Amino acid sequence: MTPFSQRRRNLGAPILVMLAAVAPFLPTLRAPFIYDDTTIIRDNVLLRGWSALWHVWSLPYWPPEGADRLGLYRPLQIALLAGVWNATGGAAFWFHVYAIALSALTAVAVWWLLRRAAGGTAALIAAVWFAVHPLHVEAIASAANSSELVVVLCIIGLVGILAGTEPRPQDMRRGWLRAAAVGALAAAALLAKESGLLALPIAALTVWGWRRSGEPSPSGAVFMRSNLRVWAASGCCLAAALLARIVVLGAPIARTSIAAQGLGGMSGSERVTAMLSLWPRIVGMLAWPTSLAPYYGPSTFPSPRLGLALMAIIVVAAIIVLAMDLARRGDRRPIVTLGWIALTYVPASNLLTATGQILSDRTLMGATVGVALGVAWAIDRSAPWARRVAIGVAMLVIARSVIVATNYSVAWTSHRALWTRLVDTYPDEHLGYKLLGMDARARGDTTRALALLTRAMTMAPADRQIRFEYAQLLYGTGRFAASARVMAPLLRDPDARSERAVVGLYLDAVGRSAGPAAVVRAAAPLLHSEAGPTAALFAGVAQEALHNPLAADSLYALGLRRDPTDTLLTAHRAMLAAKQRRGGP
Repeated sequence: MTPFSQRRRNLGAPILVMLAAVAPFLPTLRAPFIYDDTTIIRDNVLLRGWSALWHVWSLPYWPPEGADRLGLYRPLQIALLAGVWNATGGAAFWFHVYAIALSALTAVAVWWLLRRAAGGTAALIAAVWFAVHPLHVEAIASAANSSELVVVLCIIGLVGILAGTEPRPQDMRRGWLRAAAVGALAAAALLAKESGLLALPIAALTVWGWRRSGEPSPSGAVFMRSNLRVWAASGCCLAAALLARIVVLGAPIARTSIAAQGLGGMSGSERVTAMLSLWPRIVGMLAWPTSLAPYYGPSTFPSPRLGLALMAIIVVAAIIVLAMDLARRGDRRPIVTLGWIALTYVPASNLLTATGQILSDRTLMGATVGVALGVAWAIDRSAPWARRVAIGVAMLVIARSVIVATNYSVAWTSHRALWTRLVDTYPDEHLGYKLLGMDARARGDTTRALALLTRAMTMAPADRQIRFEYAQLLYGTGRFAASARVMAPLLRDPDARSERAVVGLYLDAVGRSAGPAAVVRAAAPLLHSEAGPTAALFAGVAQEALHNPLAADSLYALGLRRDPTDTLLTAHRAMLAAKQRRGGP
């Protein structure tokens, strides 16, 4: 075989993997900014200008939050998005190109990883299986979620460095450069997404165990001792990243509960039982995904849960015992497979602490790498006849995955299509009705919006956004008394009282439905709360309408004592004083 033919043959597999990682997701290229992209990218002024590349390192992830109550700090991810914005002019098309390119690069990196300890056919089949997996749609269709791909790339990059030839002990310069590179990549994974904190342990486990059966490999103790400089440099880099996080957010973790709906009221044991009961579903999502959606709410939990949770524990324990037995016999690859699945999913699993979602497709990205490792191992280890059967089954799964991923990508081409899919897939979840109602309201279809938001609020009366959106719709259609009734429960929430739009809508609806005297009564209990300045403004205007200028001035003064910078209160008090000087009403 000529050198050219050999190179062409060597390039065939990665090119095929790259094409597989692109084709199912091409429909997303025609999509606008979708879901979180609207806030993180489209409406995020922090991305504008090349100075964003360094400014984002001092800012939390969610731009409207200021001091981020969600406890998210992902400056590397935002810097990458800022680079795309400023290089392309901010068109949604280029962000989708960027995400698909990351998908292709990640799939090729996974193929490279698989080839380190599996045959060519096994690695190719498993890499294509990974490349077309429908669970990846969310991380590709929404560029804001592409941090999942960045973390996987960082882990595989760490594997590449750690698995390379170690410098000789006397070559201090090369040794510390290698250690610094590992530390920088480990920190980059953490700065792309919080789950990246475990990137280095996953990479170290992979280097230690992802080897062919019988291939010489160091023991864990030898591996740890031979990389002391790496661990030291990585510890320093990770400590610096964590310190930056604390400085920016004011705390290492979220300062308030971010528990998703359905998790907040559970005790620790109840939450663990509920999440363990989901493992049969998670296995199904990894092996044969069906009912995929952008949101999984409380209806996702099965009933009863305890039996499924116990079954999950027993099955996982049995798999771990088998994997450890194989490792003792010289094949550590199953241990690595389990490590990828467990360590990449644990941060978002709700087993350690409650997170902002019960379950999501994107948080299983790393787990799909683990399953791909398992697929390659199973094919590589099988007898010839079993290998043919395994390859045939894998090809069937791949063909189905291409169809499912393509159809799901189409659903991600518009908000209406995505929310409709959510309602159709999970009719017992309120979020789809809320989002469809908001979309209908934005399009001016008030009849449909009223029906959808009414149903959403019936299903989730504690959802602040639903109440606010529903009240706005009622107000906009002249149903002022109903709008005030819907808003009233929100005023018991300190966070809601601190939002001028919420308090203003409530008091304005009260005034339009019952007159200025009702506004004065409704504002009275709010004057000494977070809503004080806004309540004082509306009550003062109401007192002016009731021809009580002294009471109005007193209210304006009260509001200014709580917030001396309030320009509306200042302006209204000045106008009232001018009227008094002129002797006007």
